[in-house]
Amino acid sequence: MNGLIFEALKRTLKAKGVTYRELAERMGVSEPTVKRIFHEKNCKLDRLVEICAAAGVELENVLGSMNRGPGPVNRIAPEIERRLAGRPALLFIFVMLSEKFTPQGIMRSQGLSEASMFLYLRDLEELGLVALGRGLTARLLVETPIQWNFEGPLRPLFEMTNKNFIGWAITHIEKEATFVSFSRRMRPETAEMVRREAEELADRARLLAHHDQHTTPEDGLTGYKWTFAFGATPFPAIMPIGPHPRDASARPPEQPAAKGRRPLPA
Repeated sequence: MNGLIFEALKRTLKAKGVTYRELAERMGVSEPTVKRIFHEKNCKLDRLVEICAAAGVELENVLGSMNRGPGPVNRIAPEIERRLAGRPALLFIFVMLSEKFTPQGIMRSQGLSEASMFLYLRDLEELGLVALGRGLTARLLVETPIQWNFEGPLRPLFEMTNKNFIGWAITHIEKEATFVSFSRRMRPETAEMVRREAEELADRARLLAHHDQHTTPEDGLTGYKWTFAFGATPFPAIMPIGPHPRDASARPPEQPAAKGRRPLPA
């Protein structure tokens, strides 16, 4: 049991960005003392409470998060992804369920009737993704987190969802959303460092949300979305310019030959 407690504490410290040195300073002890406690995974209850207070977390939250850390990602069968691709609303219902929304929470956020919610749940049950319970309850039959195939049939829906979100964020800057977009030139090594830091921040956000979902009533939670893209900028693809309209020397872009027709001779 002690081992599980300290593993949960380690996840909490990582999520909050607190190092052993910072924890030791807050507790008024040496860093080696803190390291020894975590290595031995054993201490008295009052010391455990002290560690939690220094880490800024309630002991009951740590105990509640034991064995609840995010596990390995899971995938959906290609055939199921194909069938979900043909029914966007059903996919979005399943995504929200996998993000720990309850059917009642989905109904409230989407303005659905009980009849619609039940029918969606039944359709998901037929796909083997959920098991219906009494009333409007459903148990996921797929372990989360889920790794979707972004190169599969669902790609257009994921592109649409993220484009819609970016458009919403741009129109709600400084009110309900944050939107940052810029292009800079840098060394590939610097870009790799930035990418790793962004992934670590995303991991921290997921872990903090994971703890919140297990310690907070649903009406105290708000859904937030994280969309991050970073890479060598394909300027011609995202910001096409082309020759100046009055550039007589520029060659017009080649037009592909019409399907089923031979290209005309020059």
